[in-house]
Amino acid sequence: MKISYNWLQSYFKEKLPTPEKVGERLTLLSFEMEGVEKIGDDTVLDLKVLPDRACYALSHRGIAYELGAGLELETIVPKWQKTAVSSGATLPEIKVEANEICTHFAGRRITDLKNGLSPKWMQDFLATLGQRSVSAIVDVTNFVMFDIGRPMHAFDAKKVKGPIVVRSAKAGETMTTLDNKELKLDSSIFVLADDDGPLALAGIKGGNRAGVTEETTEVILEAANWNPTYIRKISQKLGIRTDASKRFENRVPPLYAAESVQVATSMIVEYAGTNNTKASEMILIDIPNNAPRLLSVSAHTIISRIGFSVAVPEILSALKRLGIEGGEKNGTLELTVPHFRLDLTIPEDIVEEVARVIGYDKIQSVVPPNSNVTEIPTSFYYEWKIRECLVNAGFSEVMTSSFYEKGSVAIEKPLAEDKKYARENLRGGFEKALKVNVLNAPLLGDDKTCIFEIGRIFTKDGERTALALGVAGPKKKIVGILESGIKTVSDALGVSVTGENKDGVFECVLDGVFEKLSEPTKWDISIPSPQTEKFTSFSLFPFIARDVALFVSPETTPESVGKILKENAGSLVVRGPELFDEFSKDGKKSLAFRLIFQSSEKTLTDEEVNGFMEKIYSAVKDEGWEVR
Repeated sequence: MKISYNWLQSYFKEKLPTPEKVGERLTLLSFEMEGVEKIGDDTVLDLKVLPDRACYALSHRGIAYELGAGLELETIVPKWQKTAVSSGATLPEIKVEANEICTHFAGRRITDLKNGLSPKWMQDFLATLGQRSVSAIVDVTNFVMFDIGRPMHAFDAKKVKGPIVVRSAKAGETMTTLDNKELKLDSSIFVLADDDGPLALAGIKGGNRAGVTEETTEVILEAANWNPTYIRKISQKLGIRTDASKRFENRVPPLYAAESVQVATSMIVEYAGTNNTKASEMILIDIPNNAPRLLSVSAHTIISRIGFSVAVPEILSALKRLGIEGGEKNGTLELTVPHFRLDLTIPEDIVEEVARVIGYDKIQSVVPPNSNVTEIPTSFYYEWKIRECLVNAGFSEVMTSSFYEKGSVAIEKPLAEDKKYARENLRGGFEKALKVNVLNAPLLGDDKTCIFEIGRIFTKDGERTALALGVAGPKKKIVGILESGIKTVSDALGVSVTGENKDGVFECVLDGVFEKLSEPTKWDISIPSPQTEKFTSFSLFPFIARDVALFVSPETTPESVGKILKENAGSLVVRGPELFDEFSKDGKKSLAFRLIFQSSEKTLTDEEVNGFMEKIYSAVKDEGWEVR
């Protein structure tokens, strides 16, 4: 939330501290200052407003209220909210057909206007917040939103045909927004409409058909309250997020509806009025009365939970600074909560208010009592137990995507078209990971691939934890490894682990296994200590593997042969030469080496690698060795 320092100052007679000091005090009141920027003669504070306080604090009035409490300063109502208005205009006709969506409505007609530029001070305030000045009438509605926190809208009354009705859109209806985007509507979307169709998206954005222009001489003001859940849902559905929707989805105090219409009326008459300007009576639909909202909390509850000793008079004084009036009777505080503090509903809310106004810094640091008993989550412990035993057995862990293009468990809001379903097992993604690792095994110097994954799977019955093991490579190299891995897990857990073993991949659901195990009493799993690793970037281009098999004399060592191969292989050998076969026959020794060629700049061709191999063969023959 961006706040103008000069705008904030208009709420106080006393000179405020510097913008930086104001930001520091607001931060201590739970409004963290994320930035401060000098703009012309003003300074903008960028504050983080928590969701529970957004109902009143997404406004200059709300922040002034907080700052006044924090600095013990009295806030004042700015002078432009007191302009008198002449009555006599025709009452606008408003119908609300969706009370569950439009919970409150306030409106008024103003006639005989002359729309022009807003005053410079208003233009400057809006510009400081990044808002473009449009005209006096439009600027006033924007000003009221940023000042009071109440979004509102002005319709050009002469462009409205018949009554304004709050209803659901009809199938096939369209609407062009104020920024000239055409929207296709359906019955899940609610609009303000006239006889000719939609005029505005309820609580989100206005339409251009009845938009205010320089020629506008008569307006209908609208300030309604909208269902927060609906606003959030439709805003996301349409991909339209506005200053208005942001406030409505966090709730707006109902009594601000009538006040915002009154304030906007006064300002429009002052800055766009003529000698003949008139305003109708205000139309109010389902606006609640201003009955006080009461909340009781025991003084003992506050003192015991606040973390430091505080007297009842000091508690009442702190609450009064927030406009929370009340007294104490028989140890209970009977409090009257301001109408705009929709977030204060339970005693714990009052405890928080007292703590933050008096100051969290009053809470003494206390070292928690030492406990020798540490609860270890059962599933977490045994998942790591499985990891430990499999890594020690030579397996490597992989993590595959939880989202698929096809499946039966659909995701309500998928990240992408090919990630619309949650996985029902690990096998699909795991088998692909096994194939990729097999293809890259030569680059890693592995003659076999042994991997595992522990991950969440999703069925219509709920979420489960599954384990997958996979082994691939030459048959003589991998015989019994998968079965040994399964046995390793069973032995580590002390219970038999069973599942589906097919095509070199084993998978089982672990939830049932964990239910058979006792709760861990200590953490006895060895996790490698963090150590500094040197990272070398890898090539994005494919590699080529070549083998060299030679007959050499019995006294020739593999090391001496490897040295000659390396000296003549060139700079593109990224792995090798590595000896992978050795035997003797007819008085000769056979040695076989593997070399991996790869470029970091391009894809190598067979012809290029053949050139390197010819150089190797030439060097080998010079040594008197025979290429097999």
